[in-house]
Amino acid sequence: MVNDRISLGQLLSLLFAALLSPMIQILPRESALAAGRAGWLTTLAAFPVILLLCWAFCTVPGRLGEGVGLARGLEIVFGRIIGKGLTALYLVWGVLLLGWSARWSAYRVLSVNYRNAPLPLFILSLLLLTLWMGRKKLSAFARAGEIFALALGTALVIALVLALFRTEWENVGPIWLEDAPGVLRGVLPVLGLAGYAAPAAFLAGQVSRRPGESRRLYRWAVGMCLALTLFQLICIATFGPGLIAEMETPFFMMLRGVGVPGAFERVESLIMSLWLFSDLTLLGLLFFACRAMVRELFGGQEYRSVPFALFAIAAGLALWTMTDLFRLSWIMERTMAVANVIFGVMIPLLAAVFAKLRKKNR
Repeated sequence: MVNDRISLGQLLSLLFAALLSPMIQILPRESALAAGRAGWLTTLAAFPVILLLCWAFCTVPGRLGEGVGLARGLEIVFGRIIGKGLTALYLVWGVLLLGWSARWSAYRVLSVNYRNAPLPLFILSLLLLTLWMGRKKLSAFARAGEIFALALGTALVIALVLALFRTEWENVGPIWLEDAPGVLRGVLPVLGLAGYAAPAAFLAGQVSRRPGESRRLYRWAVGMCLALTLFQLICIATFGPGLIAEMETPFFMMLRGVGVPGAFERVESLIMSLWLFSDLTLLGLLFFACRAMVRELFGGQEYRSVPFALFAIAAGLALWTMTDLFRLSWIMERTMAVANVIFGVMIPLLAAVFAKLRKKNR
């Protein structure tokens, strides 16, 4: 671990690439179900909470010293027993996300690209690739994540620019005061997506600290919120909230038929294939975060069997639980969204408040 260091920029690149996988499965469908044509405003409504979350991560673990990740930060703030108990709960949450995200991603990939491929084989392939990446150094995974983030960011920009020519702006307006309750309800899926940032905070102990990096985190959060708002705006403007509520992955449906005549006319195939990088980045980020949690629970000791144990548990969850697609989607979009808000937003905010209060009392 001493030599396995990454920069904050690399961690944020990993997080950006990882968030794109649940983003297209949760947004804008859940936002449209909650707020209708005003669904594209849900990210802006969640923006103050996301800024508070940035402050929380800048405080715990950010200001607790070099080499402190979220697991160590929880122990410093709440004490050894409560801190380790919370880390154990985070580990359960992380492993559930790892296993069920693998199955959810496999369902999506096979439904849009390879309908006749065997699902268990694809799930195992995803998890074996995750195991192969997860046994190596975090720095190697971070360098790959930078490439994935660049490719995915470019693909997202191209897709949204091409989709602009098919939008119908009456689908997203006018917005009235009566739409406000729906927009507030739509904040939950956005914050559920933001909760995926918590696993990255467990890797903060391996981030090389430099002055002024908190500003970089805030800038990244502002850029990500703007990107999510633009993504939802164009998707809802293309189909309308009623049609989007019936779609499984509106983003991929938006890409069908989009292209440049004479240049590339099946752009959706390329972008759908590129999204596998996001799935692998998300699974890899969760895998490394779970490794960090286990390491902290065992007093900093790294065991070679841990990656294989995580693979076995995740494979068991992916292959033999939540075998029904509708039940899995409901769990990931509802139950896990609430869990993400609790573990990814509420507990970090509570830890930051406690850290500030303890510092003030001292």
